[in-house]
Amino acid sequence: MVARSLTPVIAVVAAAGLLLVASASMHQVRAGGTHAVEIADFAFSPPILTITAGETVTWTNADPVVHTATSTSGAFDSGDLDQGESYSVTFTTPGTYDYLCTPHPTMTGSIVVQAASASTPAPTIAPPASGGSIPNVAMPAPSASIPLFAGIGLMILCALAIGLERRRRRSGSER
Repeated sequence: MVARSLTPVIAVVAAAGLLLVASASMHQVRAGGTHAVEIADFAFSPPILTITAGETVTWTNADPVVHTATSTSGAFDSGDLDQGESYSVTFTTPGTYDYLCTPHPTMTGSIVVQAASASTPAPTIAPPASGGSIPNVAMPAPSASIPLFAGIGLMILCALAIGLERRRRRSGSER
């Protein structure tokens, strides 16, 4: 009788473990998301992208010709991107970043960076002056290890409890 009442408890603890693991994964995605801009058919898609400070934009060239993603203010420059190549920038300062393809200057786009929420302030880095070096604006992802390890630990405990319960049932049926 005790073994039967233990099964729902194990299921609830396992579900809690899965929720902790999932919340750790969701937290990492929200804190530093990555957005894609495809370069195809001599256009940036989407042409205007709105993100939050601390997020990363990755341009990928899908055309068979060389393209660039070059900031009109000098904030970033991908250099030549051959077909299939990518280039990424993490934006930490709110503002609008207009860019173009230097070999095809009619190809234009904009990244609109909104301020991060008050609970997760992002450091500010001023765009370099023309001709200056581009700062490394990459930010480490926030740690979500506590919920992740707690969730994994709960799932391991549930697996052990299930194994003990099965062993107890086999022992009881042999008597």
